[in-house]
Amino acid sequence: MKCKICGSEKNNIIYHGVIRNGGLGKYTADNVSIYQCNNCSVIWHDNRIENMQQYYESPEYRNILEGGADESLFYTLHDKETLDKLIYTGTDIFRDRVVADIGCGCGAFLDFLKGVAKEIIAVEPSEIYRKIMAEKGFSTYAYTGDAKRNYRNKVDIVTSFDVIEHVERPEEFLGDIFELLREKGKAIIGTPTDAPVMRCLLGEDYEKKLLYSTQHLWIFSEKNLRVLSEKIGFSQTIIKYYQRYGIGNMLGWVKDKAPGTPIEETFVTSTLDSVWKSQCTDQKLSDYIVLKLEK
Repeated sequence: MKCKICGSEKNNIIYHGVIRNGGLGKYTADNVSIYQCNNCSVIWHDNRIENMQQYYESPEYRNILEGGADESLFYTLHDKETLDKLIYTGTDIFRDRVVADIGCGCGAFLDFLKGVAKEIIAVEPSEIYRKIMAEKGFSTYAYTGDAKRNYRNKVDIVTSFDVIEHVERPEEFLGDIFELLREKGKAIIGTPTDAPVMRCLLGEDYEKKLLYSTQHLWIFSEKNLRVLSEKIGFSQTIIKYYQRYGIGNMLGWVKDKAPGTPIEETFVTSTLDSVWKSQCTDQKLSDYIVLKLEK
């Protein structure tokens, strides 16, 4: 089996068992093999979804993962992520720019950019969410390849968070983004990491119950993201690490061996939480990685 990221034929099965299938506590009926490339270290499994295009265009994905696909539920779950996204991107790059967000959902992030961006392109496979995006006045497309017909070499900023791990062909995904961008245009791509601290503490409990998921075909790291960006031809690649979940979450996992309610004891202060997050980030052991690219 050849690695789809670097082409190496050397890989190992690092896990074989049931994995998460949608929301917490839901698992596959049969065992799944998880592979890791010995060369670029990317982790993947074979696609378990029969028709990915239909799966993401219909409400099925949101129903399985979040319990519904209605607009109000989306905002309840995702509005709180907007501040993190602005930390990843900064706020000074969007004013009077043409901005595209790939996998925008209902546009919780784009709603905050609407007042400053020159034009917004919303790329989202969900038919329900695309209609909402169109009503908001965004230029709306199901896929980046569709947007290229009108916006090739015209976009200043592309953002995409928690999407690249879902796609079958990550190289093609980044290639489409490259073609959207104008010269010196920038892309900011965020994706979960393999969360090495949590895996060290919890092993298969963490892998089975959270990390490995039917919807996440890939788990990336700095090495393989650099391989991809160099293949595409980006002139600059910067990698940033971020720890999203606090020490209370980690202690809750250690206590219960499962995702649940974080520990909220008095000793879990904001200072302790800040130190925990800083250490994970500084040592490149965090749960999230952001790829910053320039064409």
